[in-house]
Amino acid sequence: MKRWKTHIGLLLRYCAKMHPAMAPGGHVIVQLSSGKEYRVSVKQVIIDCDPGIDDALALFAAFASDRLFIRGITTVAGNVPVTLTARNALALCTLAGQDIEVASGATGPLEGEVHTASDVHGQNGLGDVELPLTGQISTRGADQLLYEELIKAGGELEIIALGPLTNLAILLERHPDVQPYIKKLTLMGGSLGRGNVTPFAEFNFYADPLAADRVLRSGVPIVMFGLDVTNHALLLPDQIDEIESWGGPVLTPLVQMIRFYQKFYKSKGMDGLKMHDPLAVAGVIDSRLTEGQAYALGVETKDRDTLGKVCILEDPRTVHVCLKVHQEKFSPLFMNLLKSYQM
Repeated sequence: MKRWKTHIGLLLRYCAKMHPAMAPGGHVIVQLSSGKEYRVSVKQVIIDCDPGIDDALALFAAFASDRLFIRGITTVAGNVPVTLTARNALALCTLAGQDIEVASGATGPLEGEVHTASDVHGQNGLGDVELPLTGQISTRGADQLLYEELIKAGGELEIIALGPLTNLAILLERHPDVQPYIKKLTLMGGSLGRGNVTPFAEFNFYADPLAADRVLRSGVPIVMFGLDVTNHALLLPDQIDEIESWGGPVLTPLVQMIRFYQKFYKSKGMDGLKMHDPLAVAGVIDSRLTEGQAYALGVETKDRDTLGKVCILEDPRTVHVCLKVHQEKFSPLFMNLLKSYQM
């Protein structure tokens, strides 16, 4: 299965470079040497992220999925500064053997001070695990890569945003004509209930509340994976032990990151991990993992006490908020994706 998936990925990447229209957002028919045909649903995506240990887990899940064709990765300041998030994304691609363009983006929020989470993710963002690096950061900036690839894909490209929404807000401000080309934006951020940085705000929205507000009000079709649902998507201690037992040159450093992340959760009274970013990626792979409902949303940008709080509006409902996760479906999907790296 892993080799079959790799061949599909290489084929789609070649087609996208040579003939962009040939990398379809719908279905690909793959014929094996036996003559048997498989109809595979493939979504074209760009992943905007701020790696981050949970970003790393999400990226590895995305790399392993035969349902996603990743046209690029863009990075933003968030868990650590953008110089590190771009390097981390490229290093994770190197570790996983992925040839994907990585573009660096916003160095901080649209307004206000930079907030990071190195206490959670380590000084380098990856649990202080040092990874080898090959290749170079793209000469295209994040908003340029997003704009050009969205236009090239002709409305078949989705965005998965796992960090602060600064790059997306900049994209929509600089290129308002791009909005109809965004098939869907799936984001991890926000909460209709309690936050995790303040009682009101989740980290990604708190890190750039103005960007979050502009994106949520933009009219782009959005699926939101906030704390309401990601707090209930878990990686349990026995599953961490199982991943560690698989071993190999890819999973060993990844488990070292997980163990670092686990120390943070243990300090909060938990043995397992909350799978914030991986659930968002898994939800793109299989939309049946969660349930939710549509809202019109904005974000508090003025009041310092409630900065980053999600506000329910009476505008047209363009944001589907995921509220319930089927852990019994999410867990095996995620574990099987990571197991594909087993040596």
